[in-house]
Amino acid sequence: MKPQMSILQIRLKNCIQTILELEEDMDEQIGGRHFNNEISTLKTYLQQVDSMILAEADVRRLEKATAIFLAELRLPTIDRPQKRLLQ
Repeated sequence: MKPQMSILQIRLKNCIQTILELEEDMDEQIGGRHFNNEISTLKTYLQQVDSMILAEADVRRLEKATAIFLAELRLPTIDRPQKRLLQ
């Protein structure tokens, strides 16, 4: 039986997934290819979060860093139309 994730693990996963969800937007808006190594590293960490022992202060620091990173990106995602093709 797989142990249940802690709240800290869930919060860290949320930070990483939030950044990874912006990968396509970063590619389009700021030439995200410059972040290929970092994106790859985040994907690896995401797979390892379940086995990490985390401290509240560390997760809080990573949440703050994620918020700052997102603010600095300033990607225009809210008002942009969806790129999906409806059939």
